Amino acid sequence: MKLPFILISLILLVSCGEKSAETEEIIRAIKYEKVELSSGIESHTFSGVAIAQNETNLSFKVAGTLASINVKLGEKVRKGQLIATIDPSDYKIQSNQAVSQNEGAVANAKAAEAQLISAKSTYDRITKLYENNSVALSEYQQVKASMDAAQAQYDAAKSQINTTNQQLKAAGNQVGYTRLVAPMAGVITAVQVEANEIANAGMLIAKVSSLDRPEVEVSVPEVFINKLKLGQQATIKFPSFPELEFKAAVEEIAFASEKSTTYKVILRLMSPADEIRPGMAAEVDFILNSYQGTSKNEIIAPIKAVASGTDGNYVFKLIPEGENRVYIAKRIAIELGDISMGGYIIKKGLSEGDLVAVAGLRALYDGKKVKLLEN
Repeated sequence: MKLPFILISLILLVSCGEKSAETEEIIRAIKYEKVELSSGIESHTFSGVAIAQNETNLSFKVAGTLASINVKLGEKVRKGQLIATIDPSDYKIQSNQAVSQNEGAVANAKAAEAQLISAKSTYDRITKLYENNSVALSEYQQVKASMDAAQAQYDAAKSQINTTNQQLKAAGNQVGYTRLVAPMAGVITAVQVEANEIANAGMLIAKVSSLDRPEVEVSVPEVFINKLKLGQQATIKFPSFPELEFKAAVEEIAFASEKSTTYKVILRLMSPADEIRPGMAAEVDFILNSYQGTSKNEIIAPIKAVASGTDGNYVFKLIPEGENRVYIAKRIAIELGDISMGGYIIKKGLSEGDLVAVAGLRALYDGKKVKLLEN
């Protein structure tokens, strides 16, 4: 009869141990944030990209076979340096033809001028004789007609010279257009062709970017765009050079949106930055005025910390208990003001430096023990 009694005692002991484990409270770590005072201004960071202050697409004005490519990717060039050439043979033939036509027009004009001088001399002589009744009217009319014809021929020859001069200039320009030169000092950022390819007029041959201070292009959401002003300063960092920080000023602000909800803003670096190249990722930090209604020294609580119940809005304030890093979640009723970019303005219920829970609010209750989840 002793064996059953021992088994019953063991079962009771195990059962009591399980109940003790079940009643022991498990203290979990939760996310939290600190309640702060508003300074009246807020900092916002946007992603951007470095761009050249000036970048030019280089192309020929005429078509033809590429005779040479005289630059390489990344090469620095000076203003006027030869970039590429097109075989000028056909254009030189056209230029030579224009020269011959112009020379012919000049010769014709000289001959017409000589004829005009002779006709005018004869006309003047016959006119005097006619006035003295020494020649017949028919002879006078004949020499006048000859002079008028010589004048018309001379005028036509002069007009032809003007035409051939323009053709000669255009032909010379066509020859000149077979040489592509750098419009400014800079660096070659793209070469799109190879020698012996056929290049059409306007086809991209290469790109040259200026060596001036780079700029940064950033897309700013519509809710912030009206807070930016030309000349407004910002701080720019480049992930490629995390130890460097640059001051910049707003150079351009797009009036219209290229995308649905963002506007392009261009910033100019205020100091030289040889390390920065076009295409590098950038982080632009603006100091912006906060929304209307947010002023200095107002209490701001994170939006995620605020919950609503039948009795109004509340937060869970975290109060330290002892020295074992355990906190008590206390349900605090609050009075909300306007919402700002930093969170809710708290009119009543919290103070600067208070810690509030920002996650798992549904699992909390007044008096629950928690630990802080550190980043």
